Amino acid sequence: MLSTGVALVLANVALLGIDLFLFRGDMERDLRTLAAVVAEGSAAPLAFNDPAAGVETLGTLRRRPVVLAAGLFGLDGRRFAIYVKPDGGGVVPPVAEPPGERFAAGSLVIWLPVEQRGARVGTLYLQSGLQEMARRLRLQALTVSAILLLAAGVSYLLFANLQRWISAPILGLAATARAVSARQDYSLRAEKQSADELGQLVDDFNLMLARIEERDAELQQARDGLELRVDERTRELAQELAERRRAEGELAERNLLLDQSNRELDDFAYIASHDLKEPLRGIHNFSVFLLEDYGDKLDAEGRSKLETLPRLTRRMEALIDSLLQFSRVGRVDLAIDRVDLNEIVAAVLESLSIGLAEERVEVRILRPLPVVRCDRARVGEIFRNLVANAVKYNDKAEKWVEIGTLERDPPVFYVADNGIGIPVKYFASIFRIFKRLHGREQYGGGTGAGLTIVKKIVERHNGRVWVESILGQGTTFYFTLEKEA
Repeated sequence: MLSTGVALVLANVALLGIDLFLFRGDMERDLRTLAAVVAEGSAAPLAFNDPAAGVETLGTLRRRPVVLAAGLFGLDGRRFAIYVKPDGGGVVPPVAEPPGERFAAGSLVIWLPVEQRGARVGTLYLQSGLQEMARRLRLQALTVSAILLLAAGVSYLLFANLQRWISAPILGLAATARAVSARQDYSLRAEKQSADELGQLVDDFNLMLARIEERDAELQQARDGLELRVDERTRELAQELAERRRAEGELAERNLLLDQSNRELDDFAYIASHDLKEPLRGIHNFSVFLLEDYGDKLDAEGRSKLETLPRLTRRMEALIDSLLQFSRVGRVDLAIDRVDLNEIVAAVLESLSIGLAEERVEVRILRPLPVVRCDRARVGEIFRNLVANAVKYNDKAEKWVEIGTLERDPPVFYVADNGIGIPVKYFASIFRIFKRLHGREQYGGGTGAGLTIVKKIVERHNGRVWVESILGQGTTFYFTLEKEA
């Protein structure tokens, strides 16, 4: 109804506008024709300068009710004769204006030249009212209103009858859709009322409901099967969890036993190394006394064998000290704190400064080391052992040692040198206690426990240590520190 009403209003307004435009044109033509007739009759009075005859000529316009006023103007532009309709509201200008027609002040005015035998003798002025246009406009408005009312009535009757064929099936379909949505019941079906496009829409809607119902049944069946499988898997996981907890309990018990065994071994190594040093010192002292008191009574072979004994006792004492130090690493609790590694490295280099100066070793620290959580004393032993080994196992004329860190998470620290290098096949064995790759007296000797102690300290910080080396070019030891308080 709304769309039809808007269309009718626009159409009638357009027709009304066109009719008004055409009527204005007709008014202009009628007034122009009337002006031409009056101008022809007014030529003589103007030519003979007879105002009375001019007034008489203009007086004939009384028979034209639409004319409100008229006037004749001489060649000088002044009024010559006028006519004004009583109570018409017409006005005659005091002076003549250029020829032409125009609508102004609710009226139509025309200025027309008056000629006689081709020569202009004056100007005619006519003013026409718009009462006829207003009357016609009211008539058109009444006609349009009547048409709109009639069209609205006919449309209402037509649409009321069509409601049963178009709106009713759609409303029924919408009601079914709301019921399905509210009750989640896909077994409902819409009622088909016709075999046209709306009927096809109802069939498609019912088919969609049927397919949804089928899929819903399949999903329910799949859900039931999935719940069964989930229940079975839950029971399996519960059984696996129980077995895992049982295994974890056994593992925890074994770890406890292993930890206790390690502590006992550390205690045994500490006690054994501590107790062995006393008789070893006695053997060393008595062998020295024998050399001093009875050395001149022995032959060369006997004296040589006796001189070997103090050397062996000193080596045995060094081994026992290394074993004692190794056991102490495992027995002593770590004092974890925030430590500036730059301070530790500076203290280590200061303690090794004499040896570094004698060997003319260049120490490189490319950038500051970070602050980490660790045991200050134990980490100092790491750097001391690694730097000492880097100096010891170096046969180059220009020796250097580089200490640095790699920006990773956690940070990776390293001590590199340009020494003799290590064959790849010995990368794992060098961390075993008392393992040396050279003779006892080569490269300053030693017990071979330094790297073992380094590995032990790193592992106690939950870190790891590894080596990269090229034989004859140098070695780099890497390690991490991940111990938390």
